[in-house]
Amino acid sequence: MRTPEPTSRGLRGLIRPTASLASLALSGYVTAIFLIGAILLGNVLSAQSYRTRWDSMGMISVLVLACLHFLGELYPMLVSRRDGEPTTITVSTTFAVALVLIGPLGMALVIQAVAVAIDDVRKGRPPVRAAFNIGQYLITLSAARWVFCATTGYPLLATHTVIGPPDLLPALLAALTYQFVNNGLVALAVGLDSGRSVWDVFSEDVRLQGPSSAILLALAPVTAVIANFSPFMLPLLVLPLLGVQRTVWIATQSQHAAMHDGLTGLPNRTMFRTLVEQALGNAGPDEVIGVLLLDLDHFKEVNDTLGHRVGDGLLREVADRLTASLPDDVPVARLGGDEFGILVPGAARLQEVTDLAELVADKLKTPVITDGVRVGVQASIGIAASPEHATDPDVLLQRGDIALYQAKTSRGDIQVYRSEIDQHTVFRLSLLGDLRAAVENEEFELAYQPQVDATDCSAVAIEALMRWPHPKHGLISPDVFIPIAENTGLIQAMTRSTMRTALSTIATLRSAGHDISVAVNLSARLLSDLELPSWIGHTLLESDVPATRLIIEVTETTITADPERAIQVLHDLRDLGIQLSIDDFGTGYSSLSYLRRLQPDELKVDKSFVLTMLEDENNAVIVRSTVDLAHGLGMSVVAEGVENRETFDALQSLGCDRIQGFYFARPMAFSALRTWLEAATVVKRPSTSVPAEPSGGTSGSPVSA
Repeated sequence: MRTPEPTSRGLRGLIRPTASLASLALSGYVTAIFLIGAILLGNVLSAQSYRTRWDSMGMISVLVLACLHFLGELYPMLVSRRDGEPTTITVSTTFAVALVLIGPLGMALVIQAVAVAIDDVRKGRPPVRAAFNIGQYLITLSAARWVFCATTGYPLLATHTVIGPPDLLPALLAALTYQFVNNGLVALAVGLDSGRSVWDVFSEDVRLQGPSSAILLALAPVTAVIANFSPFMLPLLVLPLLGVQRTVWIATQSQHAAMHDGLTGLPNRTMFRTLVEQALGNAGPDEVIGVLLLDLDHFKEVNDTLGHRVGDGLLREVADRLTASLPDDVPVARLGGDEFGILVPGAARLQEVTDLAELVADKLKTPVITDGVRVGVQASIGIAASPEHATDPDVLLQRGDIALYQAKTSRGDIQVYRSEIDQHTVFRLSLLGDLRAAVENEEFELAYQPQVDATDCSAVAIEALMRWPHPKHGLISPDVFIPIAENTGLIQAMTRSTMRTALSTIATLRSAGHDISVAVNLSARLLSDLELPSWIGHTLLESDVPATRLIIEVTETTITADPERAIQVLHDLRDLGIQLSIDDFGTGYSSLSYLRRLQPDELKVDKSFVLTMLEDENNAVIVRSTVDLAHGLGMSVVAEGVENRETFDALQSLGCDRIQGFYFARPMAFSALRTWLEAATVVKRPSTSVPAEPSGGTSGSPVSA
């Protein structure tokens, strides 16, 4: 068995190069193995007796075995270890042990050394590895010959040994010695290099190579007997050995498939957990082991809208970007669906892990072109690190999941695990099953908050607000259940149900003489659906509601999640005659550029500015500037969060077009809304202020579907 490819030892050498005692011990060990092997080879060659005359058949047998040994050494069989590192066994094992049994030992050692050297040079292995491989094989073959001779009484340096039936047990013992010495020398090297337990490496190698090696070694005495009987029959042994090689290849492929993702070729969840476990076991006292769990935002919409072929292409491109942008010793895995895992071993501090997460997020922002389609990419990332957050691999991954779940509530966010989000996240997760049942049973209710004209206080529109009266937890805030619905794909069914109910409400109110509009907020998830405008247009026809009486509210953040597709969907909605409103205006970062491209009908000033505009001059300036900007671009302005007469008067003086807030009405059920509208036609402006609730309290959130 050869030494495996170098293991991933964290970020050492990339962050802070070190010369550890372990590396010094490994260098000393490799040097000792090579020197011992070289000394053995020199002594054997110098002491090998050639005085014994060979017969022609004996010479041919040795030469045929030597050729088969040499060829077998150059074509090894690859075997995957538990951690994915490759190791090899060769069919030359059979011929090497057979040659050791019948002699001469010197020829076996020379052929082995030359074959190993050629193979290592051909594969570009470092000289240190080649030296170790040569040394450990010279020691292994010498040990096997010594055991055989010690148990049979044959001379150690005999030129040619003819073995018979009594020599079968010693021959098998020699083969067993070959296997254990070989595995033991390699296990010690791997243990020094990786920090793993030598016994763990040794036992794993024996487990992986056991069946194949047993066949190869058992054939060695048979090969030796055949060589003594007739060397011309030796080539027939190639066929069963090829069968062994084929079996090993199939087993290796199966193990690789069990540990890797078939689409991207990356390690899967099982192997990723193994890598995390090993990194934790190998970590030094001052090292940080970081786990990044990454989830692509809006991937379901890509699959649903563009097809799985485009979705698969997107996943492959993301995998390529991740592996290309990260150091070689930072493993990337696909954990399932659109979720990826990144292991950061050997960091000096947590900040290095978060810096790497920001690098990854930045690399993914460039749109992907797959199957001729340009797709925007954005990822949410959760981070957990050892030893700060956990030292057990399963707990560490669980807390990374919790951080990811928190990050997904804001879309495109990066969150580090904190104990305070743990309990909150568990509560949200407990709602998942209830939410699915609530959607299927249509347990959600709508509340409506009126918008009034700032000039005469007449009702001109209502905003539909979703409510979830949970049977156990009471009224659940939309801020809690809407993100869950978005992450699980339930948001589409919820929003479509909301849209049908809201349009039915408007149709009923119009038949009663109240010609008003209804505003419904759309999620970024839905703005990726190119079929959405067609569905809304059909629903408007079914409800017998003019398109001009529907207002679609979107936030700046919603648009920036996937701008190209969102803008296309919104343009299609405008073409139907539907009104477009930018909600929470001023809280995003790309307002002006998207205003120019979208040309919406109205802006809604976020209540965070309105609530304190009388006390905070900066907020007053923002409100005034928003009104001036909107009017300059031909749009109307809605101010939400108006809770008193003074704020209303100030907004009226600024020229604000519509008012929404507790000063006029709280969100209410449909029956209360009809009563309120009837009263509003008689008394259009309240004479006294309505007691205001704390901002963000029971006013609820729009259907941020």
